[in-house]
Amino acid sequence: MNFKTPNKLTVGLTGGLLCGKSTALRAFGAAGAFTLSCDALVREISARACVRKEMNRLFGTAEKKLLAAKVFSDVKARRKLEKLLHPLTAQEISDRLRKNDAFLRVVEVPLLFEAGWQDAFDLTVCVCAPTKTLPARLKARKMKKTDFLRRASTQLDMQEKAFRADICLLNNASERELKTKVRRICRALVRVYTVK
Repeated sequence: MNFKTPNKLTVGLTGGLLCGKSTALRAFGAAGAFTLSCDALVREISARACVRKEMNRLFGTAEKKLLAAKVFSDVKARRKLEKLLHPLTAQEISDRLRKNDAFLRVVEVPLLFEAGWQDAFDLTVCVCAPTKTLPARLKARKMKKTDFLRRASTQLDMQEKAFRADICLLNNASERELKTKVRRICRALVRVYTVK
């Protein structure tokens, strides 16, 4: 698997759970990058009749909440689902990147390192947020702490993701500040990778 394209820069965006990956992705788009969200692609793919049929065969359901309950409580079930969805998602990313001519392309991949996709990108960016902001983030997303902990247990912790990434994007202030940081990153990347 390889999302790299000659004369273009393809960035894998990841981060801790509820750290602001989607907000950062929108900011990259506003700064001129072509953006893709794996979560959005997975929703599209999961709605396909053939995929729903396979989910029903494998798990006895294709209903989102019931499926989530199964895969977040059973490692084998989660791996089965990933084996089904990851290749389809990777193909969709490749197809859409191939059709786009933007120099800077950013793909949000929550499980970037867990899936082993980091080498498919030219560069990786990890969005991090201070632990003390977690209660406010849970409240904003209307997520129970038990659900957060269950989902977080299936991922690398934020510090490990930040350590593995090429760039750590700290989301520790306002959305406006995050957008400013993203614009600066975009400007720097374009200068670094386009100046001969």
